Amino acid sequence: MITGPVLLLAILVIAAVALYVLRRLEWVASLLAAALTALVAFALWNLPLDAPTRLAGRIVAVGQAVVWEDISLHITPASRALLVFLFATAALTFILVWRTYQGRTFYPFGLALLALWSVAALLQPLTLAPFAIVLVSILSVFVIQAGRAGETHGAWRQLLFPTLSIPLFIVAAWYIDQAPLNPDDTTAYRVASWLLIAGFVLLLQPAPLHVAIPAVAGQAPPVVAAFLWIGGQSVTLFLLQRFLVTYPWLSTAVDSARWLLWLGVFTAVLGGVLTFAQRRLGRLVGYASLYDYGILIVALGLRGTAGLPTAIWLLLTRTLSLLTLATGAAAIRHYMASDRLERVSGAVSRLPWAVIAMIVGGFGLAGLPLTAQFSSRWALLQLVAEEDPRWALLLLFGALGVVLGSVRAGRACFGSLPLAPVERESHSVALLCAALVFCGLLLGLFPQLLTGPVAAVILPLSVLGP
Repeated sequence: MITGPVLLLAILVIAAVALYVLRRLEWVASLLAAALTALVAFALWNLPLDAPTRLAGRIVAVGQAVVWEDISLHITPASRALLVFLFATAALTFILVWRTYQGRTFYPFGLALLALWSVAALLQPLTLAPFAIVLVSILSVFVIQAGRAGETHGAWRQLLFPTLSIPLFIVAAWYIDQAPLNPDDTTAYRVASWLLIAGFVLLLQPAPLHVAIPAVAGQAPPVVAAFLWIGGQSVTLFLLQRFLVTYPWLSTAVDSARWLLWLGVFTAVLGGVLTFAQRRLGRLVGYASLYDYGILIVALGLRGTAGLPTAIWLLLTRTLSLLTLATGAAAIRHYMASDRLERVSGAVSRLPWAVIAMIVGGFGLAGLPLTAQFSSRWALLQLVAEEDPRWALLLLFGALGVVLGSVRAGRACFGSLPLAPVERESHSVALLCAALVFCGLLLGLFPQLLTGPVAAVILPLSVLGP
């Protein structure tokens, strides 16, 4: 009998090796990667966790843990929800990467990233999971560089803070092991709490520790960068939720909700302000995503009954908005041979759907009406206003910066074309941009379409543990 984690990781590793061999046949690699990840997402969502099932003539126990000494990998209902989200996002990203010319090495390394994110989500004991995050950061170097020599500051900054967090988690694990030896003394738990909080601040990389986001945004292909942010931030927030539920003393020793709110509000405000100040599309995408990341941290900090559902809703809708913005920016950068605002003049006459996708994606991250983020963002603002109306005003101020930055970038795409000829966007690029815009508007008009997926993962995430 084959266990679910072993089968999942084996499929990803074998497929990554095969796609590395086929990487020069980019359309083949893209379609195979997209089909595989979509199939895995479908299988994970539909196969039972509590009973073995037969696949290709073999018995597979999806929900059975694989154990090696004190280390185990176990697919739980909560981790399954995260994996389905990651694999579905990857399936869409592989198609977008192919049609927006983001680099053919992404297909094998993208599957390898999924394997490491899966390990981080499934690994026990919890204090070892950050090691997988560091391995993800190391592997991210290859997709950030995308086969190009030269600047490496983006890859270096991607490595910095996750690596610095590891000693904190190691020492915290030692204090957690020592605490039961003296139950009457809470010092060990208190020290472990502060170490874990400090470690997660380094892993989360909120402002002012956000230096990796603009560096990666300026260097990596936009869609690839968006995929790294979506996957890495989702897994890190998932691990934080696991820690908070598994170790109840963590919330009592340190007011985790309060520091998450502070960090989230500061990150959102700074991201919004800096979005408006950018003169390159790549960095605009990065700072707009930083603003929305701050919003997501704020939602996780609302530990009431409505906080977790709102965070899940925001996670789903921000993924669509961020990929829409990144796809538009990537297409403009490719066809115009630059992402500087002063060099994309006239892009709208050759790349109308790419420009529309960029603007609509930016408006979506800002949470404007008729976008996918509007209903969840409005719900969040109401929850935050109950805590402190000033925080809600600060979040709106950050959203204004994202809106003005998107308008500024869109305005730069008008005007006369440069002297060099500019090719028109291909039908496939136009179709993908139009589909992303349509999906965003559809969710903006009918947000209840996400009620089912959100409801399906609320309970597992709220009670997850070891």
